[in-house]
Amino acid sequence: MKKVATLMTLALLFTVLLANDLQVPARTPINQNLSHRVVEQNNREVYEVDFLVAPQQIALSYYDYMPGSYNDTPLHFQPETAGPYGYPAGGLYLPFMTQETASSLRRIYYSYIDASGNISTAAAISPNAIREGYPGSCVDYVTGNPFVAWHNVIEADESYDCSMSYDMFNVVGGPGLWKQPFLCIDNPEDSEPYTLHDNDEFIWPQVWIGPSPITDMRRVYVYGNNYTSNLAGYSNYNSLLGYTDVQYDEVNFDMSLTEWTYQSFSEFDDWHYNDVGRAIKDMVVSDDGQVAFIGHRDDQYFLYHSADYGESWDFYQVPAHWDVFNPQNTDGSYVFENTDGSPGELYIEPNSDGGHFNVVFTEDNTKIVYMTAFGLNTVETASNNQYYPAHFHPKIVYFDTVTEEFKFVDLQITGVDPYDDQPMIPYDLNEDGIVDGWDENGNVEFVTCLPSHFFNGDYQDACFHESLFKLVTNNEMGWVAAFFMDGRYLEEAYWETPGFEDWAETPQFAISVSSDHGVHWSEPAYMNAKTDDENYHPELDGMQPCYCYPADQIIVEDDTHGSIPIIFFDDNSYGSWIQNEGQNNGGNLMYAELLVEFPPVGTNNNEITPILTLNQNYPNPFNPTTTIEFATKESGNVTIDIFNVKGQKVKTLVNEFKAAGNYYVTWNGTDQNSKPVDSGIYFYKMSAKDQSTTKKMVLLK
Repeated sequence: MKKVATLMTLALLFTVLLANDLQVPARTPINQNLSHRVVEQNNREVYEVDFLVAPQQIALSYYDYMPGSYNDTPLHFQPETAGPYGYPAGGLYLPFMTQETASSLRRIYYSYIDASGNISTAAAISPNAIREGYPGSCVDYVTGNPFVAWHNVIEADESYDCSMSYDMFNVVGGPGLWKQPFLCIDNPEDSEPYTLHDNDEFIWPQVWIGPSPITDMRRVYVYGNNYTSNLAGYSNYNSLLGYTDVQYDEVNFDMSLTEWTYQSFSEFDDWHYNDVGRAIKDMVVSDDGQVAFIGHRDDQYFLYHSADYGESWDFYQVPAHWDVFNPQNTDGSYVFENTDGSPGELYIEPNSDGGHFNVVFTEDNTKIVYMTAFGLNTVETASNNQYYPAHFHPKIVYFDTVTEEFKFVDLQITGVDPYDDQPMIPYDLNEDGIVDGWDENGNVEFVTCLPSHFFNGDYQDACFHESLFKLVTNNEMGWVAAFFMDGRYLEEAYWETPGFEDWAETPQFAISVSSDHGVHWSEPAYMNAKTDDENYHPELDGMQPCYCYPADQIIVEDDTHGSIPIIFFDDNSYGSWIQNEGQNNGGNLMYAELLVEFPPVGTNNNEITPILTLNQNYPNPFNPTTTIEFATKESGNVTIDIFNVKGQKVKTLVNEFKAAGNYYVTWNGTDQNSKPVDSGIYFYKMSAKDQSTTKKMVLLK
């Protein structure tokens, strides 16, 4: 009996050690009874998705969680030739994390898929037999060499550091000649001069390579998020960014990338150390020298944007908050109540889960796009650092660098118009201000979705730990594809909903496409292993597919079809053992290629004719007054509100019925109480008829 207890203790200890570098939720969940769910019917055209190359095994792994890391897209194309010697290339590099056996160390491996589709045997990148995790990677567009970073413990201080290596394909004309790993983020030594904290550990690294401001050089970027908690006990993940420049012919045995320039970000640091809120974000680098961190915090969008290779930054923050009515059951009770029994002030905001996304540039690098989820919350629950994880609805969010506006699209579950910049309300999809329906017990019916491959009754487990949102582009064609997992039906099976019994433990791939740089989207197409379903694909027979990652490019097959290589994990049991679910029997990392139909531009737009015109204020900058001209093509109520850079409403300038026509209003730089506001950047937002538009202005005193 003592031996059994000892083994159980060791197993528990091993599980704790395995889990100690996993991300943790930002808020405490409120579990809500959603027995009164309904399943949404698709209302947009679905385009064809099929296998071009059937799934093939890359490696057996006992690490059955996020093999390609949280924010990375680990499949990276090489250029056709690798410089400077012009070796034929055109293959795909795949770094991933794996365990060869149930008790072995987690290591960083790689595989190479050549231009003919041949898959090389997976092998470790580092010769050091130590525990490694969460690789970020990219391929150098000049040499064709992959750069890979990961975190590990290699120094006497036992802090997590980030190591990097690169494969010198350009030297030998093939894969396998990896540089001895070297530090790219040394914690806390590299960050302390910027954050002024001596215990930070920036891990889960991401790597990018882009152009450099220095002639004949390229810039390598690496960033990590802070693993340590602040004084309040919350892990809010501020970031450290480093960059270094390399010459064209410098990627060889002698290059160790030791001269890094580091920086942290004041807003992220403030949110972390002062317990303001979690920054849900990722970074992206364009081919013209732009660098961006984009995401959301609570009910705010934010963007750090650099137009000069990461050397200086502009910061944007605007509201992402939509007040909605609190629905009532037939007995008059409110669905969302405060602790004192009063009706909650209900609104929709970006969800505190759904942070496992990547970011892409589209439309000549004028749009910065990512996919995440929105959900319902109340003022009281938010003030208590709580949320409702069961309400989790995928969206496409983008920032237009020309208009400097954030926009979003309802992706899975849409209302009357998915493009009106007003989130669908899951109990009022026809947007008439009245609850769509009640169940036989008089409870408000909610339309729900579950972008996850797993559900065991805990929505936070499904939506935080097991959701994965990925985008891939072909900017020349204007194509974007969005990948996520869909678990709507397996959720219904878990709750024993009649008609869904045979969907238990049956997730689906969900793939939506855009042909106009991510502005308009198709209904998701689905792929599953359920033999009697219309979305059945025999290539998935007998599989438990999860953690699907597309490659970083869509390859053009013809004017309306593209091919997309993907990897996914075929788990041998339902649920991740690493997340304390399922069995410790591993699974297989699989490679495949999809053939995806992209509609001609205009066929999937459902575009709404704009009725609002909001002109740039003049003068701008201004002191003490400025004039805002606006117009509406239809009669109705019009509002114009002023917000500060923190997203707080400063003043309402207009809130009244307006006949169609042209108008103007003057702002004298005062708040709602007629008190003068400080110098700085302000936003003015016009809303009418479920449409809105926002512009920026500057007050200088």
